[in-house]
Amino acid sequence: MFKEILSKEEMKFNILEKEVFKLVCIFGCMLIKYFLEKYDQKLLKSRDKSIYRNKGKRKNTIKTIMGEVEYKRTMYLANGKYVYLLDEVLKINVEGKVSENLAETAIELAASSKSYRDAEETLKNTTNAVLSHEAIRQITIRYGEKIVEREKEEIKYYQKDQLIKGTKEIKALFEEADGLWINLQGKDREKGLKRRKEELKKKGKEIYPKTKIKTELKLHVMYEGWKKGDLRHRLVNKKAIAGIMKPKDIKELREARIYQQYDVDKIKLRVVNGDGAKWTKGITPKGGVYQKDAFHIQQEIVRDVPKKYREEINKVLRNKEYKQIPAVIEKLKYEVGGEEKAVKKLEKLKSYLSSGLERYQEIVTIPEAVEGIEYRNMGTQESQIFSFLKVRFCSGRKSFSLKGANALAKVCVAVKDKEFRIEDLETEIPIDTSIEEYIKEIENKIKESKKKKTKIEGKKGENYCKNIHLENAPKFMRDIAQGIDLIDMKCSF
Repeated sequence: MFKEILSKEEMKFNILEKEVFKLVCIFGCMLIKYFLEKYDQKLLKSRDKSIYRNKGKRKNTIKTIMGEVEYKRTMYLANGKYVYLLDEVLKINVEGKVSENLAETAIELAASSKSYRDAEETLKNTTNAVLSHEAIRQITIRYGEKIVEREKEEIKYYQKDQLIKGTKEIKALFEEADGLWINLQGKDREKGLKRRKEELKKKGKEIYPKTKIKTELKLHVMYEGWKKGDLRHRLVNKKAIAGIMKPKDIKELREARIYQQYDVDKIKLRVVNGDGAKWTKGITPKGGVYQKDAFHIQQEIVRDVPKKYREEINKVLRNKEYKQIPAVIEKLKYEVGGEEKAVKKLEKLKSYLSSGLERYQEIVTIPEAVEGIEYRNMGTQESQIFSFLKVRFCSGRKSFSLKGANALAKVCVAVKDKEFRIEDLETEIPIDTSIEEYIKEIENKIKESKKKKTKIEGKKGENYCKNIHLENAPKFMRDIAQGIDLIDMKCSF
């Protein structure tokens, strides 16, 4: 191969670089094959022969970032099931014959590229692997759905009070929420089109057959504050949630995440900054502050007020004279000549500016920020929408299925947060089982007592309760014990 490279009349460094890279990848695949087969032989000799019965060699192929690796490993019959010790010991987790490293690389490219086809091209140019754009799409959806399932588990454990409580102490938590509308395709578009036709039919209207059917991708971002002294005002410990989700699910998932990371009792201030949509206001926590985003306030003013009349409203906002806004808008109705269309826009603006204008600094007392953090005016959501979702979903004339869009949104957030690892998706969420253990302990003691047919009275009852360690149990467990007369009243089984 080296002779072939050197025999070429014209040689460019970038060509040499690519040829050497391919050669190294081929050598890497050979090394992986060698190590896998050697280790399989070691397992074959050291296995427990009474459990694992040798059923011969079987071929397997794994697509890796260096290329395809074809090797042979031993299949065993153990307890009525066929297993591969090599896969179990080395934790070779392969779906669709694609290694975890290659799958993670493909997913990162799918989230950061403008399309799956771009991701395919980049993968081809930067690795020695070959995956079609459809294969990359399927991998992305598969792991996006795994993220969805994990989020459902988090919510379930939070509702059952089984999550492990966080210990980090912070004074304030800031949240921003907004949505991105995307076009639907295929069956999802047809269903949406059918619903739209039925709605318009009731109103006696017709629908244009090529009407775009859209759905909203929701994005929620929370952070502890802004990095002090940073000219770019970077957010501290930013976490995001995205997807085609119900507001209730976003709210519960957010609370589950907060509970796992922070000592919730120590948070004195929580603020939600939104565009005014019903769902963004609906996720405001109890005792929290909701304010409308400054960008969206200005956006509404630009949409509804002619340029020469905007300064008067902006002046009122700068001076924080919010109660004067209705009077200013009424005055503008006459200045625009009372034209019906212009008046309707002003009425709409009046309704939008009727609440949510006060900043959190004007409503509550601001706690002292912890070291290295400062508290500033909120308004980063448009930037977050752009970086997390808009670049990927809105570059070009794109449309998505509900399933594909939701999975891709989950992956985009995980990749941008630099938290996407397939291994983490396979691990179980740590939960607190202490309450269940207390309950089981009580149940076991009761069963033992039933078998012995003993009766517990007075001080004997007290001794019995000490034996099941109720003094170490949570308060509500002690209350339950008192309620069922285990301590002060006669108990018989």
